[in-house]
Amino acid sequence: MYKEFKQFIYRLLIPLIRIYKYLSWKFYLLTCKEVKLIIGAGPTKYKRWFSTDIVTLDVTKESDFEKYFSKKKIKNILAEHVLEHLTEQELEKMLKNFYKYSDDEINIRIAVPDGFHCDEKYITLVKPGGTGEGADDHKNLFDVKSLSSLFERFGFVAQPIEYWDEEGKFHQGYKDEENGYVKRSFINDNRNKDSKPNYTSLIIDFKKNLIE
Repeated sequence: MYKEFKQFIYRLLIPLIRIYKYLSWKFYLLTCKEVKLIIGAGPTKYKRWFSTDIVTLDVTKESDFEKYFSKKKIKNILAEHVLEHLTEQELEKMLKNFYKYSDDEINIRIAVPDGFHCDEKYITLVKPGGTGEGADDHKNLFDVKSLSSLFERFGFVAQPIEYWDEEGKFHQGYKDEENGYVKRSFINDNRNKDSKPNYTSLIIDFKKNLIE
């Protein structure tokens, strides 16, 4: 009952939230030279990054991108554990918008649950319909090959930085830097405090393929 009441109040506040976020965007443009965008941020906020959620930026709607990015292209995108919640059709719309409204030097950092993780307990947590938090809404379980292939179809080049391969080997090249902080990564997640990759993410940076 309490959860339903909170959702009801939130829906009432959506028009005010959208106005506030748009005013915040105008201020952001005045204070930051480059547009660094967090998709599906929820309460997450990082310095010099503009946080969005579906209420203010629906990644499937070009009209939302036109509203924010018609005059200034996106230089960085960060999406941590967001894409697994989208259908194939929604992902395709999102990638078309990413390409059209981003700078030629865009860096897109995507972190999602890793379908090649060698621990079956991990897979049980994160697979669609799994036992982990939010997994009941998961539509996909990506691996380094499938996620790279998806983005490449829409004009991007993949640069994997944290991932498990098909042979069950873990590759770790992620570090905290300006292209985006990922909490659910080998070096940042407390579940890995024993220095073992118990909970990691598939993390890939994508850039535009400007050669074709």
